[in-house]
Amino acid sequence: RSLPRFQDEGREVPVRIRFRKADREDLAELETFLVPTASGRLPLAALTNARPLTAAPYIYRVNRKISRTITLDLAEEGREATRQRLTALTGGLALPEGVQVAGRAQRESFENDLSSLFFALGLSVVFIYLLMGFLFESFVLPLSIVLTMPLAAIGVGWIHFTTGRDIDFLGVVGIVLLVGVVVNNGIVLVDTIGRLRREGMARNAAIRMATRRRFRPIMMTAITTVGGMVPLAFAESSSIGMSYTSFSLTLIGGMTSGTALTLLVVPVFYTFFDDATAALIRAWAVVSPLARGPAS
Repeated sequence: RSLPRFQDEGREVPVRIRFRKADREDLAELETFLVPTASGRLPLAALTNARPLTAAPYIYRVNRKISRTITLDLAEEGREATRQRLTALTGGLALPEGVQVAGRAQRESFENDLSSLFFALGLSVVFIYLLMGFLFESFVLPLSIVLTMPLAAIGVGWIHFTTGRDIDFLGVVGIVLLVGVVVNNGIVLVDTIGRLRREGMARNAAIRMATRRRFRPIMMTAITTVGGMVPLAFAESSSIGMSYTSFSLTLIGGMTSGTALTLLVVPVFYTFFDDATAALIRAWAVVSPLARGPAS
């Protein structure tokens, strides 16, 4: 226990008192500790009854309140109805003072985690776009790659709808991971098109050549990634009840649709934005002399 602070020449020294090490090695030695009473000094064992009790190995606190998590594994059918009955049941419980059911707080915490993930998703899209802009030395052509990201969302929604599963927290993590994986195919394709055009090849011919050359490596990369996720999709939940099914389904569906549609959509977007860039350059060439005015 803490004692009053010791004052020494303007300094305050904290003072604490505790049993000697010899008096606190084990419970038997602690019970022999002499306690002063009105009738004399008695051993601690004469005043107390020490016995081992079962206690939690850790103390968890949420918002500085001691908490205990109760986990229920609900069946797929009637899950929402069960949640509503549990909410009504816990709302009618007569709990002791200071005890409350914090299921709503946990849902709010889960929603905050999802908001953080979606913020990270948006931030990753911005960073990837800026990085591609510096690498391609253009902030217009990378748009043809960034706009392919929603193609992966088509596969994510389709595969979850087909299997009848909901996207859980790890599924959202898989979506964030897909942002960096799906754009790789578009980067490889656009980089090959640009290199062929710098060698003097016409745009349409460069697009056809790049698509033929990069089809095989792009498909092999996607197939190996999807194949590696298939066993994880059929794996059972971990010892702590965490399921990786939604995570694996997200990558399988996203990679499948993203890869298949990238080979079709990226060339179309590339052509569109290349024409838009050329039109802007021609318009600026016409407007710029008029803005400077007639030469004196």
